Amino acid sequence: MEENKTIFDYCGAVFLTFGFSILVMSIFCILVGEEAGTVSSLYALGKDGLSLSTIWQLFGVSVCITLLRVLFFTDRLIRRMSVTLRTVCMLLCVIGLIVLCAKGFGWFPVDMWQAWAGFAASFGVCFVGSCLLMFLKERTQNRRMEEALARAKEQEK
Repeated sequence: MEENKTIFDYCGAVFLTFGFSILVMSIFCILVGEEAGTVSSLYALGKDGLSLSTIWQLFGVSVCITLLRVLFFTDRLIRRMSVTLRTVCMLLCVIGLIVLCAKGFGWFPVDMWQAWAGFAASFGVCFVGSCLLMFLKERTQNRRMEEALARAKEQEK
């Protein structure tokens, strides 16, 4: 059974994505900010942090990612697609979005293979991290549901 979502649930998802992206980008600022600052608008301030324009761009990407998640993982919109296919389609759309942002905002030189390798590595780490978090969340929810079911069965007896 899918619970009804409110605008606050979607806003929470946007800010969760946004907060995680700011955290990851801040760590990368510390690690590679000075070297990458000359070739990437993301690290224009070097180790001093993220610029306001970069923060707004990351917020916009977070909104888009949340909209894509709603599109691909709401059964009301797409009914007959497997979860695996939905995930693959969403990943391809997110990668396309990042490519557009990389070109449009100058996040990194699109003709530099090292920049793409860095993007692939960071995207991979973020994807694996989010998959692990989703797995742990689902496992915790399933455990709670099993406990509630066991309590309900006990009360019936």
